Amino acid sequence: GGGGGGSRPAQTLSSLSETSGGLTYSGHGAWDGPAPAGDPSKPKPGTPYYVTAPPEPAFDKSKEDIDVPLGVAGAVVGRVPLIGVDAKSLATNEKLFAKVTSGDIKHIRCPAMSSENADAAFAAAKKAIDVARAKDVTLFVSGVVSVAEARDPSSFVDKALEALGITQFDLMTLEWPVLATLEDDWSRLEQLARSGKAKAIGLANASVPTIEAVCRFQGADRIKPAANVVEAHPLMAHRKLVGVCRRYGVVVIASAITGLGDQRLCEHESLRKAIDIETCGAKRSSVALLARWSAQRGVPFIIDAHSGDCADAATALDFRLTNAQKVLVDAMEPPPRQGGVRFVPKPAGIDFEWDDPFLGGVARPGLDLEKMNM
Repeated sequence: GGGGGGSRPAQTLSSLSETSGGLTYSGHGAWDGPAPAGDPSKPKPGTPYYVTAPPEPAFDKSKEDIDVPLGVAGAVVGRVPLIGVDAKSLATNEKLFAKVTSGDIKHIRCPAMSSENADAAFAAAKKAIDVARAKDVTLFVSGVVSVAEARDPSSFVDKALEALGITQFDLMTLEWPVLATLEDDWSRLEQLARSGKAKAIGLANASVPTIEAVCRFQGADRIKPAANVVEAHPLMAHRKLVGVCRRYGVVVIASAITGLGDQRLCEHESLRKAIDIETCGAKRSSVALLARWSAQRGVPFIIDAHSGDCADAATALDFRLTNAQKVLVDAMEPPPRQGGVRFVPKPAGIDFEWDDPFLGGVARPGLDLEKMNM
């Protein structure tokens, strides 16, 4: 069965054609016409994906955030101004002092009461607070508890409040937290908040593991840190730390934004290129660009007097980085395997070690491979 009948005539496929939708296909099923042009809105093969530069976001100063909430939703205890100044700089820089008393800078960060040159810093801060108060300018005042003061912070904070002529700090931070005594030290800081000597409490120079440890302390009446003051600039961007802190409702406040004036940061080749680009009708100084870089990522910052034109940092809300500037400054960040560049030295005589800036948080296997140069 089957296969009966005579032989069939051979078919010449190349001679067959079919028309469908106005297009003619040859017998072998392939389109005989020119290659399809593709989507005319997309770049041609071999050309850059962006034929033209993406549009620059419009800058509107009236829509710029001037502060960020301090505390988590439902428990916001204040707002941290985006621009702050170190009180020690007020004692040596008249331009910064004038910007505080005029209201251009609304955050004064006071040093630890037992620190070097603290008397001059507190005197300058008190003078600024008094002048601002006379002008109806409300300032945000923060303070620091050092490792040496952590065993009895209340007495040092009392002296600081008296020196400033105020009754309460808006924020008090524990500086250089030591893991071995962290929970006890934090408990004493919590007492400052409960007694009304500080509206909010936080940490300074805390890594991701330290932030996670404090936020996980057990107890119904525990107080989570509201802020973490840490060295942050393009050579030490702390992207993971900023992300983890935001997840826990902790505001990161950047210090040493100019790297204490170190030329490795302030004279970086990419930063020099960014300076040559006009933004909002003018070229900006390296200090202004570094300050704006922090503000544009939503991180409040503290100005210090280590750079000659440090007062330029107060202009950070008067312009925005262009797309090209942002790319240049972001590209300054060293690869993960290098771990970034720190300019602030840890104090001598304390049991504090820097953590890997990528330690803790959510695991990222790809990042681990990159750190191993694989």
